[in-house]
Formats: sequence, structure tokens, C-alpha cells
Amino acid sequence: MRTFAFGALLLALATAGCSTSAAPAATGPVGPVPDSALPGLLLGAEAVDSVLGTSGVTAQPQTDVMDDHRNLLPNLNCLGVWQVTEAPIYDPSHYKTVRRQLLRQPDVDNWDSLVVQAVVSYPSVDAARDFLEDSAVRWSRCTDHTVNVRVNDRQMPRWISGDLERTDTRLSMPYTRGVGDQTRSCQRTLSVVANLVLDVQACLPSQAEPVTAAADLADRIVAKVAH
Repeated sequence: MRTFAFGALLLALATAGCSTSAAPAATGPVGPVPDSALPGLLLGAEAVDSVLGTSGVTAQPQTDVMDDHRNLLPNLNCLGVWQVTEAPIYDPSHYKTVRRQLLRQPDVDNWDSLVVQAVVSYPSVDAARDFLEDSAVRWSRCTDHTVNVRVNDRQMPRWISGDLERTDTRLSMPYTRGVGDQTRSCQRTLSVVANLVLDVQACLPSQAEPVTAAADLADRIVAKVAH
């Protein structure tokens, strides 16, 4: 499990330059979503291909644990933006269950396109919204921020965040990773629907247009919850 988590870390080290518009989330059900529904809410490879405009993304197995990379990035304001579902960000006494999955194309460490999608359940709608509010404060302190991290004495691709965009149900932030032909344009989002937090990142080869793929993927998950 830790091998997967470390791989996801190397994949998600990033550098930001996309601007993005936070897509409004659909209205979800009033009642809590049961934990048993979480595995079915994550999007399949075909749906991810459809959103990204890619072909043949490969899905890694779903996991049910948080990562913990605070030793590499002790700045918790940025850790929650830099990585999806980080244990230091999610208080274990507050959330209930997490389901997380990585998809990439091609299925190698030197990928062109990447998605990490996660659904985290809370005991109530209010608890999920409280997490979003707390995250908004943290994310606002990591705008236009550069992250340089070394892993085993190896310098990883630089990550640069953009500006935070916020609605009542979503936080969105662009970032870029890498340099030259290894530059990837990315987006991070946190969304709330019912008692769930949707934690999503998406990266594509460098583009002139803003990347909205993380928000678009979150909207598809919201639609599954609402129906």
C-alpha cells in the first residue's frame, strides 16, 4: 500500500500556471450517503478518458487509507493542496471512510495525464462543510506558492500553485509541474456534496487553456451521488 502511496507522491509533485473556473456542483441528497456506496462513486477509466480527452488511462486499485507526506512538506497549508487525502489534513476523529484511486496515461511514472480521485465520508453534512471551510483557510495561504521537494536526495519536479477560487461547495486551484516538455497543467479541487468531501486532482500536458478537469470530474461524481 505504501508503494502505491509513494508512487502517487512522485506523480503528483507539481508546478502551477493554469487558471480555472470553479464549476458549480449539483445539489445532492439531503441525507447522508452510506459508506458502502463510496467504491461505486469513483469514476471508471472510460469516464475519466471522456473528461480528459485522453484514450486508455489505466486505473490503479482503489485504496482505503490516507497518505502522510508531512516529512517531505511540513507546511500543512500547502500539503493539502499538493497531495490528495493527506492524513495530517483529515482529522481521523472527524471523517469516517475514504476511497481513493489513481489513474494515468501512459501507465508509467513518466506519465502524460494523471487523475487522483478520492471520496471521504463524514458523519453529517455539517461536518463535511466544516472541513471545506477549514481547507479554504489553508488553501488561501498557499496561493502563488512554489514547492521544491527532494526525495532520497533527488530533486523532484517543481510545483507552483495559482490563485484560489471558491464557491459555497467547492475550492479550486490551478498548478503546474515540471519544466520544458515535462510541464503539466493541473487543477486541484475539494467539493462537498451531502456528507461527502470529493478530493480530486487532474493533470494534462501543458496547455494554453485553463485546465478544469478536476472540477469536471468532481461534477460527475456529484451527479452519481445525486442519483
